[in-house]
Amino acid sequence: MKKKTLKRVFSVCICILFVFFIILYTYIQFYNQRNHKNLLNIANNIVSQNIVNSDHESHSGSNNPNNEFIDERSENQNNVIGKIIIKDINVEAPIVDGTSQESLKVAVGHIENTDYWNGNVCLASHNRGSFAHYFENIDKLKIGDEIVYQTKLGAKVYSVSSIEQIEEHNVSVLESTERNTLTLITCIRDKSDYRLCVKAVEKMIQN
Repeated sequence: MKKKTLKRVFSVCICILFVFFIILYTYIQFYNQRNHKNLLNIANNIVSQNIVNSDHESHSGSNNPNNEFIDERSENQNNVIGKIIIKDINVEAPIVDGTSQESLKVAVGHIENTDYWNGNVCLASHNRGSFAHYFENIDKLKIGDEIVYQTKLGAKVYSVSSIEQIEEHNVSVLESTERNTLTLITCIRDKSDYRLCVKAVEKMIQN
């Protein structure tokens, strides 16, 4: 009798756990979809403010367009600054300012102290996990693939120029550059001491 009772209790516990994980999975999926939709709507509204061509320095005449993002972050409680589009791996994701755990749970994060518009714009995202992982397939990018970066200042199109593994604490890839560059960084499965770094350079508009 005791064995039957224990088996029954064990079966009930397994069923409860199974139902719990289904509910948890469903909630996380709903959470991800809701945040993706809401933040992407905000990003689209920001992008639609003033789309200009990529060789325009700033729609307000500022000598440093990066200052416009710094000055206006407090006006946007979600810290959304724009979005990134990578058609080759089916990515259209909102970008928020900062790379805190909370930021990366819902969006691509703009790495602190790097450029926002001109120079080296550096972005990070997870590549796996329960929450947002927009850089899941950036290892599948090829040299020459296009990446679009959009903000209220306009849109820039970049072409992938390098894909490499770097050491975790290699910050040289975040340094400002003379040529407009987009740097994407994510983790590498089973290699906690390394990161995958994709660099892309701005494509020149043909007149």
